[in-house]
Amino acid sequence: MTDEQTPTGEPMPSADPPPLAPLVQQAAAPAPPPPVMPPPVAWGAPPVAVAAKGGRTTLAAIAGVLLIVLGVLGGLLGLMVAVFGSSIVRQLDLDQFGGDFTGSGLNDPAAVISGAIAFVGIVVVVYSLVYLIGGIGIVRSRGWGRVMGLIVGILSGIFWLLSLTGGSNSGIGFTLVMLGIHAYVVVVL
Repeated sequence: MTDEQTPTGEPMPSADPPPLAPLVQQAAAPAPPPPVMPPPVAWGAPPVAVAAKGGRTTLAAIAGVLLIVLGVLGGLLGLMVAVFGSSIVRQLDLDQFGGDFTGSGLNDPAAVISGAIAFVGIVVVVYSLVYLIGGIGIVRSRGWGRVMGLIVGILSGIFWLLSLTGGSNSGIGFTLVMLGIHAYVVVVL
């Protein structure tokens, strides 16, 4: 140490460590809360609309209603073909088609043709019932209705797709609409 005196009013430096009281008070004070972070953002595709078990989406309900409407219209068309098709054939003069049915063993060719047309009409009615039952099952959120709707949509979609290759462009608009409806049903279900 030196012999020098410290000026008055200034504290005298000491070699002792500082007192621990301020440090203890600082440690006892509550820590500041951590900063609030916003939730992480997931950047990606929006969630897919999935129906709960036993439920259906609005798009599936629309597909079911479309199947019901097509089933009713198809059933009416099938009934008209089955009932009125045979009477139209009976009014035709089959000789104008150049066919000679005398040696074919057919006693009444009009009866054979009208029977075939009635059969086609009945097949259309039965297939329309499958449409109708599948549509009702979809609207009521049944699993079997969804399966029937898929089967009808795929089979009928293939039929309408094949009808595009028929070569006639007279009904292409109707064919494309029907193909679009069945594609919608298959994609939604």
